[in-house]
Amino acid sequence: MSDSLDISPAFKPTIIGTKIAKRVLRFEGTGRAIVEFNKHKAKLDDYTYWYLLSCLWVSYTGWSELSLWRNLFSSGRSNRSISIMKPSELSAYNKLADTITVYRAKRPNESDCIAYTLSIDVAKQWALRRNVNVIHEYRVSKKCVLALFLRRNEEEIIVLNPNDAILTNTLTV
Repeated sequence: MSDSLDISPAFKPTIIGTKIAKRVLRFEGTGRAIVEFNKHKAKLDDYTYWYLLSCLWVSYTGWSELSLWRNLFSSGRSNRSISIMKPSELSAYNKLADTITVYRAKRPNESDCIAYTLSIDVAKQWALRRNVNVIHEYRVSKKCVLALFLRRNEEEIIVLNPNDAILTNTLTV
């Protein structure tokens, strides 16, 4: 599916949502974008909230405040699954098994995270980037997965509660 066709049927552009998205996206790729998003989130419709939040996550998560991301991803707004994931991602998510194996190459001294990958090869790439020689393997129940993002070719799984990812193995690379 081409990106131009991979749009949720929930998408209904609004003038306010478009203005806020333009304002927030001026800072895309920086930690300031999520701070700006947080400042203006109350004015956003549900679709724009979820989709813009997912775009900001995908474009930059670098040393952002994890508690802010958790708070924003935990919103009780409606239509989360059909708005936060593109239709192709939602389709792939729906095909996942009830129990999923995911991987994480943690940064040195990292004790908390919300992002994992379905791909051992992607985890190895992250291990190389982070100059670590260990990959952690976890088991996660699909019901604990907030979203599956395929946009960076990372097969990225978001799990908000670290207790929901059960360590099953430590692999040396």
